[in-house]
Amino acid sequence: GQLALLWAGDWFGVSVENNWVWWVPAFYLLVVIIIGFGPERRVGAQWLLWLDLLEWFVFFYGLNGISNPLIWCLMLPIMLSGISQGIVFTWLMTVMSNLSYVLLWWIKPLDNGGMHAGHEPYNAHVFGMWIGFVLISNLLAYITTQLMKIIHQKNNQLLAIEQQRAEDQHIMTMATMATGLAHDLGSPLNSIKLLANELATVELSREAMKEDLQIIDEQIERCQASIREMVDLANNPEYLNSRITDLMVLLKELKARFCHNHPQVKMTINGDDGQQLMTDALLELALLNVFNNSAAAEAKTITLNVAIKQNKIQLQVQDDGLGEHFKQTSGLGIGLKLSRRILRSAGGSLCLHRHPKGAETTITLARVSS
Repeated sequence: GQLALLWAGDWFGVSVENNWVWWVPAFYLLVVIIIGFGPERRVGAQWLLWLDLLEWFVFFYGLNGISNPLIWCLMLPIMLSGISQGIVFTWLMTVMSNLSYVLLWWIKPLDNGGMHAGHEPYNAHVFGMWIGFVLISNLLAYITTQLMKIIHQKNNQLLAIEQQRAEDQHIMTMATMATGLAHDLGSPLNSIKLLANELATVELSREAMKEDLQIIDEQIERCQASIREMVDLANNPEYLNSRITDLMVLLKELKARFCHNHPQVKMTINGDDGQQLMTDALLELALLNVFNNSAAAEAKTITLNVAIKQNKIQLQVQDDGLGEHFKQTSGLGIGLKLSRRILRSAGGSLCLHRHPKGAETTITLARVSS
């Protein structure tokens, strides 16, 4: 910028008495490139700001001192300090900029040969420029430091909110996994309880007892597998990463997982292929919770209908379970609430309607363009 000003002045015929002034910005630019942008930056931003102030001081010393109309440029280091540095350093830079102004006045006294030489109150004019510089520089330092203080406070609040959101999401993930685990463990634990009661109250043949014990062993293995899956997912850092997938592929995977844990329930999927959506493990758990809710309502069949409504994917989950006769004691009740919250945070929704012959759950998901 200084070189451009000197070139502009030379172009319009404004002579510069001290030709060495041309070397000041050129030398400054060279120094900044070497120490500020080299492969190993050994000088901090504060030292570069001090160098800025020193360079402006030498520049104005060679160009009429305080009578130069661009003397206000001594405020630029103040502004840069307020944006990038702390409050104490900014006010220190403000004091040094004002002292630089006074020092220029002392070592470069007025000679009535400047731009305003034709004006009679020349000294009063330059004195007024100094008063204005002092007031505006201090006001600039105050405003920039207060603004940056507010910005830092807002950034800290945003970081705290983001951290809290991440913790809430983690808690919601664990709660969702826990409700799914509770559904998965409910059926084998009931089987184990029934078989244990049978073994305790009825005399069985050795062969029948062996079959019951084998069933118990299988159910216990199923419980252990569900617990291991939960622990593995919780310890996996890539667990919540989002990905784009084919809707039908996702639904078939969820169907296989659900039917493996609930072989007594028959699930049917109806809809067109080729629909894409953004999914993650949390969304998959939310959908599984909806299916588990139908299984907890003693449904024998579940029909999943897929439809496209504008830019949304609509899933209708119909079951022939207890419907209106479903009691809170029949299940934990928290799984559906968590699923609704997860779908809402993903830009979707969940609506449950119970009727005498079962229930119908309508789920909307965000659709991804092909």
